[in-house]
Amino acid sequence: MALESINSVLEVESDPFSNAPQRTLSETVRPLADAYDERIGDRDRSTWRWFDAVEPAFRLSCVDDGAGQRVHDAKVLATMFITVIDDVAERHGDRATLEELRLVPFDSRAADPTRAGVDGEYVRFQRDLWGALCEQFRAGPRADEFETLFRFDVRQALQSVDYSALLARHPGLTSERELLTYDVYNMMLFPFADIDIANASAFDPSDLSTLRTVVDHGQRMARIGNWLATWERELAEGDYSSGVAVRALESGVVSPAELRTLRNESTDAAVASVIERIRESDIETAFVEQWGREFETAIGACVDGESFDARAYLEGFEPIFRSQLARRARARE
Repeated sequence: MALESINSVLEVESDPFSNAPQRTLSETVRPLADAYDERIGDRDRSTWRWFDAVEPAFRLSCVDDGAGQRVHDAKVLATMFITVIDDVAERHGDRATLEELRLVPFDSRAADPTRAGVDGEYVRFQRDLWGALCEQFRAGPRADEFETLFRFDVRQALQSVDYSALLARHPGLTSERELLTYDVYNMMLFPFADIDIANASAFDPSDLSTLRTVVDHGQRMARIGNWLATWERELAEGDYSSGVAVRALESGVVSPAELRTLRNESTDAAVASVIERIRESDIETAFVEQWGREFETAIGACVDGESFDARAYLEGFEPIFRSQLARRARARE
């Protein structure tokens, strides 16, 4: 996406994926989605359906023919996994449950759904979900080769949730630099790439460094789009971990005291006042321009690996960005 064309994108209303064929969730994913609806229910299925539509846009070119559905299912389950823990941290502010959920993928201490103060239903569901995700990942022909990397990258994603939960308690804590260091891992793009290469017979491990550089750019682009799409809803929920909110703090558009009030004594009028001030600033436009610079830098700097197409991967984020902005526009209606 050229920078000169990006300034007109902020009010985009046309979603590139709106005409995509309506798909039902797969037989692998549907039982977990049904269980989520029955046991958790924080979100409706539009979240999973949107990801279901956009996932092929940024799938690595080296994924084996015939492995697409397995890759797709694993990523939908991974999206559900990070969403559950993110909602516990940011929507519910439930620190005790968050601490148990962070243990689910690891063996140092088993997550305990009966621990005092813990919402056991979230923990039990997340254990079932993690088991299903691992089953899909381990079905990849190169899963053994890359599982350690996958677990490392999941750990970084969980740390990003922990960081945003910490920020919710201390709104003056962060800077945009820290946010771009920690928060971007919430997008799960590194675990997604691990899922791809676990199903890519042609991927050359000598390309790992190049791949991770490309994914690093991609996750920043994806996070900027997510911030723009969700910051208003999150502010109304008392969540000010978005880059938009952090930049508003750093630039003096809002104060830490105002954001604490939104979390602890929120009123519709107070929320509307803060949202209107941010809208009237140039913060959103600046993030659109930052997305464009990130994209152009990535395209210019990332030479293709021998075993995957870096340009095709990065170009896949342009329609996703437009879709994120279109969803933002619809949410304002």
